[in-house]
Amino acid sequence: MDSYLFYTSFMTIFEALKISRKKLSDAGIESASLDASLILSHLTHLSKVQLITHDSDELSDDILNKLNSLIDKRITGYPIAYILGYKEFWGLKLKVTEDTLIPRPDTEIIVQCALDCKVKGSILDMGTGSGAIILALKSEYRDNVEAFACDFSEKALEVAKENSKALDLEVTFIHSDWFSNLVDKKFSLIVSNPPYIEENDPHLTKTSLPYEPISALTSGADGLNDIRIICRNALAHLKTDAPLMIEHGYNQGPSVRDIFVSYGYKNVETVIDFAGNDRVTVGYKR
Repeated sequence: MDSYLFYTSFMTIFEALKISRKKLSDAGIESASLDASLILSHLTHLSKVQLITHDSDELSDDILNKLNSLIDKRITGYPIAYILGYKEFWGLKLKVTEDTLIPRPDTEIIVQCALDCKVKGSILDMGTGSGAIILALKSEYRDNVEAFACDFSEKALEVAKENSKALDLEVTFIHSDWFSNLVDKKFSLIVSNPPYIEENDPHLTKTSLPYEPISALTSGADGLNDIRIICRNALAHLKTDAPLMIEHGYNQGPSVRDIFVSYGYKNVETVIDFAGNDRVTVGYKR
């Protein structure tokens, strides 16, 4: 192995970044350069720009040891968001842990769909995880809506509550297995990014998915069990003409539309994501 792949004492930021990027790249990490910068920025509390302007500064042994440990962890495929402890979504900095899914850019599609409806009243995010969707909506709607969110995982709810407090966005969080603890509450909008991956999908062993909570990823043999539950039970909690919006897999649009129609929703349509794939299906209670 080349000598520059080892960290040594009296190493500068420039040298440490060079080694880190090389190690990540050799391990097949596609975002090697960015991840190395993010990790070192996290450890030094320097911005990515400051890493450049201070590239001749020497790093302490403590930081170098931590850098080495985190780079090795990233090489295993461990998600950069979990290493940093946060993920940006809709311009919001959200805490994430292994108890929550990592928010994806495509999930911003459901946020935009919900904003396009220009609803007022109460809105609900089902299976909120880190709180990404409901906090994004509350940040835009502000006092025009009363925001609610539920999740079966108490640990995920704790993370969502922390994000709500840190962002000063008021949301009522409810521990609930889908609608079980919502009593007779009715909403002007219900959104959800539920588990929708097939149980034996090969993607579960790739990228960051092996490190994310499996209960928030898979939903039966066809991945649609939870979507069926939500579509069926949302009818009792939606106001007349109120929309239900559900994120799903790129190849599930036709099946999800069929589920919506089978439960009597009207004006059912699917919205595509940034890559042109089916991503969010919308239907309105009759």
